[in-house]
Amino acid sequence: MFSRFFKTFSLQGQEIALDQLLAAREARASLQQQCLEKYRRTVLSLTLLAVGGVKKNELLDYVFEKALQNLTALFTELNVQPTESFIRPLPTGHEALFVLPVDATLLKRATVRLEDGSPLARLWDIDVIAADGRLLSRTEFDFPPRPCLICSDDAKACARSRKHGFEEIYAEMQRRVQTVYFAEQIADGVYRALVREARLSPKPGLVDSLTNGAHKDMNLHTFEQSATALRPFFARFVLAGMASAKLPESEVLAGIRPLGLEAEKAMFRATAGVNAHKGAIFAFGLVCAAIGRMYANHDEASVERICRLVSAFTQGLTAELAHYPAHLAETAGVKLYREFGLTGARGEAESGFAIVRRNFTVLTSNQTESFDNQLLIMLLTLMAENQDTNVVHRGGMAGLTFVQQRARALLEAQKTHQNPTALYDALTAFDADCIERNLSPGGSADLLALTIFFHSLQPARD
Repeated sequence: MFSRFFKTFSLQGQEIALDQLLAAREARASLQQQCLEKYRRTVLSLTLLAVGGVKKNELLDYVFEKALQNLTALFTELNVQPTESFIRPLPTGHEALFVLPVDATLLKRATVRLEDGSPLARLWDIDVIAADGRLLSRTEFDFPPRPCLICSDDAKACARSRKHGFEEIYAEMQRRVQTVYFAEQIADGVYRALVREARLSPKPGLVDSLTNGAHKDMNLHTFEQSATALRPFFARFVLAGMASAKLPESEVLAGIRPLGLEAEKAMFRATAGVNAHKGAIFAFGLVCAAIGRMYANHDEASVERICRLVSAFTQGLTAELAHYPAHLAETAGVKLYREFGLTGARGEAESGFAIVRRNFTVLTSNQTESFDNQLLIMLLTLMAENQDTNVVHRGGMAGLTFVQQRARALLEAQKTHQNPTALYDALTAFDADCIERNLSPGGSADLLALTIFFHSLQPARD
């Protein structure tokens, strides 16, 4: 299932002579000095770990690209724009230099966190130079020395003693790059699923390419912006699943919950405070962590196995609703559980997304229909069964009954399945009625996005 997400990166490239390397090092030092003298500001210098005679190849190109992406995100987090920047993927080695209007100490602490936070970070060498020309070191801030790429010893000690050969180092570099590449491929699949669900039209009560549904505070652009902001977090969920692969399944959720909160903050920043994908963060965070765990443990992959893992991660989660402390502020989910016994997204996860698994054949049984029509039928199928707390929150149980009965009636009508125009017209009318009643089946929309993602994992048919 995951084979197409693997890639072996080429290590082939031009051999660089020692005098070329020395000249490149002098040129880099000269550029740093020029920037310090001209701007009198903090300078950040990026180079890569590149052992052997080849300093630029496909693998190192990828490592450099990821380093730049992470630094760009860091600058955004620090609310700082580079005064000047030099991006130089040279044959003698990748280099980047940024002049930044930021305190050097603050930047150094931030870059150390960055260096300790990614499987690729050990392949980056990030120097922070204060405006007075002083090179800041990890030891000044009581951070431990950087560990060796291969073992847990001091990297500098291993390098001096040449403890590890080139082949061992190349193999570890390849492994780390493949790990991140895999995580990003999964995250891209989640992103595409979220965007496809958002653009699918017409959807009753939901934001789509035609209307804003029953929403006055969001539109399609809101969802696209949110999906873009969340894409890197889904890769981090995959990596978190890999990192926790040897932990008991019952301990995984607690470990990824803080990452989920980070993702929510990023969503709210991207949408100016609008909740576009909170439910999707929860569902896909669990799914991505499950995929990461399977990758790390070399488990045979299937949608069924992914869902089984999610169920294992979340066992007992709905019990939290029943035992929610009385002294804490009542959340919307707790309120609906106490009033109607609805378990919402928690219950769906704890069941291993049973509704999705039960109806997954809707997308695979009729290959002659347009895929969008199949998705719309799948949405109706989900709406007919799902105890959607988003609908109940807006319209009570009467609203849920309306949505479910209308969806069932459309599914039972032959023309819904046989006539695309009739399906379009029926859904447009359903949309208008949901808008009038202020009903939005957002929980079913999240399950549809999950279904789209699961479908994308299936092997391509001839």
